[in-house]
Amino acid sequence: MSMSPVRDEFIVAGDLTFHYVQWGEQGPPIIFVHGITANAFCFQAFADDLARDHRVFAYDLRGRGDSDKPESGYNIPIHAADLAELIDELGLDQPVVAGHSLGAFIALYFAAHFPEKLSKLVLIDAGASPPWKTVEEQPAWLTASINRLGTPVASFEEYKQRLKAVPFLGSYWNSYIDQYFEHDVRYQSDGSVVSKAYREGVLEDNTQQLSEGAPEEQWKNVTAPTLLLRAGHGLFSDNDQVLPEEATVAIQRGIKNCRYVNFPNLNHYTIIFGVDNRRRLWSYGRRYRPNLCAVWIRNRCARG
Repeated sequence: MSMSPVRDEFIVAGDLTFHYVQWGEQGPPIIFVHGITANAFCFQAFADDLARDHRVFAYDLRGRGDSDKPESGYNIPIHAADLAELIDELGLDQPVVAGHSLGAFIALYFAAHFPEKLSKLVLIDAGASPPWKTVEEQPAWLTASINRLGTPVASFEEYKQRLKAVPFLGSYWNSYIDQYFEHDVRYQSDGSVVSKAYREGVLEDNTQQLSEGAPEEQWKNVTAPTLLLRAGHGLFSDNDQVLPEEATVAIQRGIKNCRYVNFPNLNHYTIIFGVDNRRRLWSYGRRYRPNLCAVWIRNRCARG
């Protein structure tokens, strides 16, 4: 059974109200930053492991989940400024900052521009400019993720069945993915569901991500010890990963103190949803199997 948050609350940071969750009440803080269409509960699998000896925080980005959704103002520098405000409001003293996908780009920019506010940096399957240069060139899996936004579906069960039909999710479906998508939707008066993510904000982020805050320009300014985790498995094809192997070499050269771990059997989603590197499911197994990604994060936190 998944660990329940000790806090599931709202907090004002800057001029917006953010939804955040906290797991665990003892130990050093870690704050997770999610991807472009996601929400805070995508990190439940990490919390189940790390919250045994860490205070684990995650929040809904502006325009996502239950956080405020301004009409505009969506780019990596703005998200990084939000993160700085949140850390101050939560009273966190130099937390580990960990980001997945878009969240990794935000965490990277944050580490480069607010070096005094974090102790260590974790980049999960992002950190270099993506292989595509325009929205038109982006991979089909990313287009599909964005296209689901703003479109009502008759029921939550139908919503889930559509997602289970996607091979890079359905083959690995578990309780973590269930929980994540339960928090992804809001129910409408007719019983239909629609994603909580603000479509226009996501589209603005997706466009700005390709033109502002180039990751390569941030690497040299990162002073925090860094852990880079890569999902090596493709989604719709063998070569549609966010982070090609050659990009990981460049990141390690660009960030002075960077440890790299590759997970060849995990894809961009399963790396956060409790699937181990041998394609077994943690959450449905009879015996406890350590979350290897969380183990690497814990080791990096301990060793510096």
